[in-house]
Amino acid sequence: MKSVKTILAIGVVIMASACEKCQECHYEGVSGEVEIGEYCGDDLKNLEDNGYTVGDTVYTAHCEEH
Repeated sequence: MKSVKTILAIGVVIMASACEKCQECHYEGVSGEVEIGEYCGDDLKNLEDNGYTVGDTVYTAHCEEH
């Protein structure tokens, strides 16, 4: 019975650590909205904090949770 509880506990830990906040993101370019894809975890935080760079231009990224 202990091994079943251990396996269930390990499964819960793995599932909880796999949950990462992910969002679809875009920026407003010269010709309108440009989709840049889905970002998760630290990449999402960095994108929101630092913007999205295209060449020498840094755009403010807009991300929405789905």
